[in-house]
Amino acid sequence: MSLKTRADGRYVTAQRRKRKRSVFGCRSCAIPVDAELRTERNHAMKQRMLDLIRADKSTDDYAGAVFGEFGLSVEKHYDLLVVAPTWKPDKILKDSGVEIICTREQAYYAGYEVKHGNQLIGWIQCSPGACCLIDELSLCAVLDFDKLIFLGAVGALSPEISLGDLCTPAWCVEGNLANGYLEEDILAYRPFGKVYPNDPAFVERVVRLSADLGFMLRQEPVFCTDSIYCEYAHMDFIKSFGVRLIEMETSSFYRMADLMEKPAIALMSVSDNSATGDSLLLRSEEQKAAYDRTRKQIIPRILLAIAGM
Repeated sequence: MSLKTRADGRYVTAQRRKRKRSVFGCRSCAIPVDAELRTERNHAMKQRMLDLIRADKSTDDYAGAVFGEFGLSVEKHYDLLVVAPTWKPDKILKDSGVEIICTREQAYYAGYEVKHGNQLIGWIQCSPGACCLIDELSLCAVLDFDKLIFLGAVGALSPEISLGDLCTPAWCVEGNLANGYLEEDILAYRPFGKVYPNDPAFVERVVRLSADLGFMLRQEPVFCTDSIYCEYAHMDFIKSFGVRLIEMETSSFYRMADLMEKPAIALMSVSDNSATGDSLLLRSEEQKAAYDRTRKQIIPRILLAIAGM
């Protein structure tokens, strides 16, 4: 692995920060984006996504905004776009024989380009939570990419699931309110509904690919929470939906993938299990090693294989 920061990174970042204050700081002054012009590279996008872009008064230049936020360019083609709350590629892909370029790094988010042979992967690292994922991924709607991948940790709610297990949602329960803002009528949103992967055939291809590489990718139902701290006070209610995993973003991820009409899958490593008392903060060295093996060895192999699909 090699990690680079663009030679002019500081200058570009400073200029983009200055621009961002003027564009994002005065929401009433900006001009709505011309959705048809800004998305000409992405014809297959649902009308609702175009409507959300058109309604956005924070910028009239999505190409400039996504470059300013993440350093990713609409002039490039990405085989994959990865969205990873808190996970950085220089940690996850450290031993994967790739070149990693940090295209933008801010306090709470960052952008990267990962080169593997003739493949190019765009990577955005954002803060945890459904609202953060929606806001940051929305900017990426104008990028030219083939597939969308979510990477992150997930908690288990069943004793049959071990720390370090590789999982993907069979379906997600929307235990958050952020998804309501994606609706045309926010009052029509009903939390605790089910969200399924938007492209089941793609998910099955990745499941088979993982098996061919020697790894079992578990398909399990997931509850998406707005609060890690408060979820424990509502655990009986959460488990009543028949879920076996819990995390924060995947229902929003699949909603966004559907709006962008991109094949998508979430790949997650089990970090803790409340059913067995294996907490996130009190894991043994063996448990930490199992979790790290999945996110630093198994997921990278699958991720790079998906890029070549």
